Amino acid sequence: MSHIKNKTLLSALTIPGTHDSAAFTYSWAPFVATQTLDIQKQLDAGIRFFDLRCGIRDDILEMVHGTAVLGLRLDAVLDTMYSWLASHPTEAIIAQIKRDRKEENATMHFSQAIVKTVAARPESWRTANTTPTMGEMRGKIQLFRRFEGPSLFAYGLDVTRWQDNPSRPFTIYTWHGVQITIQDHYSFPDAEPLPSLIRKKGGDVAELLDRAVCDPCKDHWYINFTSGFEFNLYYQITPRQVAVGGWHAFRWEEGMNIRLREYLARHHGRRRYGVIAMDFFEAGTPDLVMAVIATNLQKKSTSRDVLLCVALFVLLIMLAVCWAENKTATRHWCPPLLHVCDLLGNHNTTYTP
Repeated sequence: MSHIKNKTLLSALTIPGTHDSAAFTYSWAPFVATQTLDIQKQLDAGIRFFDLRCGIRDDILEMVHGTAVLGLRLDAVLDTMYSWLASHPTEAIIAQIKRDRKEENATMHFSQAIVKTVAARPESWRTANTTPTMGEMRGKIQLFRRFEGPSLFAYGLDVTRWQDNPSRPFTIYTWHGVQITIQDHYSFPDAEPLPSLIRKKGGDVAELLDRAVCDPCKDHWYINFTSGFEFNLYYQITPRQVAVGGWHAFRWEEGMNIRLREYLARHHGRRRYGVIAMDFFEAGTPDLVMAVIATNLQKKSTSRDVLLCVALFVLLIMLAVCWAENKTATRHWCPPLLHVCDLLGNHNTTYTP
């Protein structure tokens, strides 16, 4: 992000992220684990959007994934982020914090615990309810609030009206004029074999990528989840199989990661796709995150650029023809169009065979 101009809105960028970012501690539980790398390694790899799901036990904010307690505390996750930002002050992080579990043996509300945690390091957070510029965000964490509580009307970007597993993308309109369109279709109603599941999920992802690129409103956020799973009597498809791929009927089916990488290769150039939240992003294709980041930096070719290149090519051909003809006729080294030697009165510069 150090190469992004300060005036650029964060919503105008393509930002790599992870779904259930802390679910790397349960590698032995295939329907719980969504990541392999810890928070530090995710940051080092280029991840800048983190999906943090929490619950309170004994007044401690624990990282969870549904009913699974991940054995990791929120303050430990945030300490890693604080330290990383101190070493990378030109970078920025987005943290979506969700209440994913009811309180257990707690003396405070979930929202109170979050406010207290954030207040301990106010210089590291941006809790405003508007879309920030890159200049406002350097060295800080933007809060996306996916929890409710008293007196939180203007606390962070409010995504509390997040829909659970909708079949179509939905848009949240905050009370403060921010629009956030989200694709989070992670499970299908009918039993789907792996090829069909990945194909349908791929269609969901591609649809929102295309929509984000075509939207001229750069203050409109887009958040696109590539994650999914299936668990029923007929098929048990893990998040890793959806992300990386798997075998079906003696045939290997590529997962969402390689499909996303191929999509980006087909649509090269500078494009705004929004936040792309992935599972096991380092698996399946080694340069996925770098390809996502590159969409912020590559210059998009225009018809004007093409015409300029054609004009220069034609000019070079004309100069070469003139040089070849003039070399024999006048023995000057340069063509008539470039007779600087004559203009300067220097007639000694001749071609010597």
